[in-house]
Amino acid sequence: MALHYNPEIRLSQPLNGAWQFRQASQTSWLPATVPGCNFTDLEANGVIDDPFYRDNESRVQWVEREDWIYRRTFSLNPELAEYDDIQLVADGLDTYCDILLNGTRIGTGENMFIGQRISCKPWLVEGENTLEIYFHSPITQTRPRFEQAGFAYPAENDKSEDKLSVYNRKAPCHFGWDWGPRFVTSGIFRDIYLQGVHNIRIQDVAVRQCALSDERARLRLDIAIAGKVGESVAVSVECAQTDVQIPAETVTLTSEEQTHALFLDIPNPRRWWPNGLGEAFLYHFSVSLSQQGHTLDTCSQSAGLRTVEVVSEPDSFGQAFYLKVNGHDVFMKGANYIPADSFVHRVTPARQEALIHSAASANMNMLRVWGGGLYQDDHFYDLADQYGMLIWQDFMFACSLYPGDDAFLTNVMNEADAVIRRLRNHPCIALWCGNNEVDMAIKHWQWPEKFDYSEALYQRLKADYMTLFDDILPGKVEEHDSGRFYLRSSPIGFWEDDEDHIGNHHYWGVWHGEEPFSEYQRRVPRFMSEYGFQSFPMPASFDRFTLPQDQHLDSEVLAVHQKHPRGNRLISQYMQGTYPQPQSFADLVYLSQVQQALGLKLAFDAHREARPFCMGTLYWQLNDTWPAASWAGIDYYGKWKALHYQARRSFAPLHLILSQDEETVSVTVTNDTLRSCVLTCTYRLCTLSGDTLHGDEAVLTLEPNALQCWQHIDCSEALRTVDKTELALVAQMFDSEGELVDETVHYFASPVEQPLAPHQLDMQTDIVDNELIVTLHSTVWLRQVYLEVNAENLNFDDNFFDLRPAQTKVVRLALTEAECRNPAPVIASLRSTSVNACQLEP
Repeated sequence: MALHYNPEIRLSQPLNGAWQFRQASQTSWLPATVPGCNFTDLEANGVIDDPFYRDNESRVQWVEREDWIYRRTFSLNPELAEYDDIQLVADGLDTYCDILLNGTRIGTGENMFIGQRISCKPWLVEGENTLEIYFHSPITQTRPRFEQAGFAYPAENDKSEDKLSVYNRKAPCHFGWDWGPRFVTSGIFRDIYLQGVHNIRIQDVAVRQCALSDERARLRLDIAIAGKVGESVAVSVECAQTDVQIPAETVTLTSEEQTHALFLDIPNPRRWWPNGLGEAFLYHFSVSLSQQGHTLDTCSQSAGLRTVEVVSEPDSFGQAFYLKVNGHDVFMKGANYIPADSFVHRVTPARQEALIHSAASANMNMLRVWGGGLYQDDHFYDLADQYGMLIWQDFMFACSLYPGDDAFLTNVMNEADAVIRRLRNHPCIALWCGNNEVDMAIKHWQWPEKFDYSEALYQRLKADYMTLFDDILPGKVEEHDSGRFYLRSSPIGFWEDDEDHIGNHHYWGVWHGEEPFSEYQRRVPRFMSEYGFQSFPMPASFDRFTLPQDQHLDSEVLAVHQKHPRGNRLISQYMQGTYPQPQSFADLVYLSQVQQALGLKLAFDAHREARPFCMGTLYWQLNDTWPAASWAGIDYYGKWKALHYQARRSFAPLHLILSQDEETVSVTVTNDTLRSCVLTCTYRLCTLSGDTLHGDEAVLTLEPNALQCWQHIDCSEALRTVDKTELALVAQMFDSEGELVDETVHYFASPVEQPLAPHQLDMQTDIVDNELIVTLHSTVWLRQVYLEVNAENLNFDDNFFDLRPAQTKVVRLALTEAECRNPAPVIASLRSTSVNACQLEP
């Protein structure tokens, strides 16, 4: 948990809420809302239309070239005047700004990623005060540096002719990406407030884990104290979850800021575990400073006790890359996380929790906070701590080289100081990574040829790169977070060089390289930290940002919301010969999601089946930043696509994997838990009409954290007697109570080849305990049944599943109290489709 100060000791006066703003070149003030940004404030005032709607993106690009002024007046809380100092705290200022209080400039900003804490008591007055923040255009502010350089940095995702994004310490994706729009924002995007502090105060607390065993945890709390030299103060620590008494210690300050270490032993400690392996237990510490019995400052800090080791060493295969958590080799299952909105302030705590909860519900244990976005706020990492979600944390550099001048590097050093100190206490932080794909790009993206760099210039740029990522950033990690693993760049290996045996990979042969999905089964690396495929959001989502006439592949509006230059073509191209020809736009978007999910299922299973050679799979990407065709498994509005449901099944701790080699199908059982399990496994080789050809059943004892091959099933005789298009192999796994643990189906032909019967589905509904219960039954074999309903909750507990003849399937949807009182409209809106429904009638 982030460091939280006691509000009864440090009185705060919020400055969020109603402000005014104006374009600097204009004189009229308009109402604004803080937190916010210039784009959403302009929309609220009717100056621009919704930037996300239809093709409005191009119409609002003028905003980035203007300066903007925000101001508000306030009366100072008289209780604040009692404090030794008053600080203006701004957690997020985007980006270049001058901060003026009653006409005096008290601070400046040049980095979106660094919060501001400014002593301001001398400039505050009784009565009305005016706070004004002048935001300089990131474009006009950095253009002189671009012109002075005489060359362009290779920022190919910057969607402008002049590549200015690299000069800005601001979310790179604000300048455009191949999944997101270009909205170069300015504004106050996180909380802003005044806070009263005493002369002696707590500046920071770092919880260091010195030793951890089942018998004892040894902790060191490094408490940074600010105050006058010569002052003495009592420092005390309490931990609510232990009976350990920690005597207060008296500290005499020898400098205006010094760090005092307190040691704490916790007997029989409870460990923090990643999702799926145990409880993500957190200890809560309260740190206080006092003089003569008077409390001067108090803060709370949480910590999870665990060990995380990233093993990246040569081995018999090549170079390993895996995580060892609390002494156990743990297979990482998860996705890449991008900013959940182009306008950062709109990512509310509720939206964050919905995404983290969705990831945990899909059996993920790791998210990679990708380096082209921004460091998330404290609440995000608090949620990750609570849900047991490990975080691969990139620094915010991606797909480009960067300046190496002193001013830029000083700015980055200040950023690294602030970010590492803010995040280091979170048990969720698994590793720091310097950047996204720059190592790979230097070697393989032909930048000298594309950008006409001389040999001397390119060598200088590479030297600047090494200074930043091989010296400055690892140095900062060592200074503030010693012991945490630092990786210079992701990936280590390159997919076109067939280096799967070396470190972590981003494999883009499928999609960018237009290779078939089957390559996922061949190209299995040691750790896959990026790979993916696009799909469209569902029609109900399209209806929120387009008109009906926009909903076709040749639509100019659809092209605006498809940022990959080959995106729509590739979705359709991969579909041909595998799925039915879509008969409508609704069919197209539905089949695109089925294709994405079943394509990535091949990768999920191949990665898990290859352990311990492969020990991680993080697909691209968990979420969206705006409504669009993209690689996301959860669309911008929070609706789970087929991919997310498939990830939930494929990432289950106990999972069946079916893989075909010629006429043999192997059944492998994976157990990611830390306990042995006794399970009953069955398989049936059957026809799509439901007739069983043969099968088997066995009771297996699965070792902890391991996989076991149960059977190699010879299907040759069945394939000779039954056409492969009508054949399926169904495998199931049951626990000791007879409850179904996992089920998976292997087909011997693609959906377009299969003689699927017309869509027929019986749906019975009931309302039980604030849930809509839907009981499903069909007389025919249905592929990828999808249910949709008009309800506040967008996501059933299962969806996009196969339904066999005579099988009964029950799915649930949580309802609001209002929907439970009047469920008729929800039930009436229930509808379904399947691959069967997309086929032409014979």
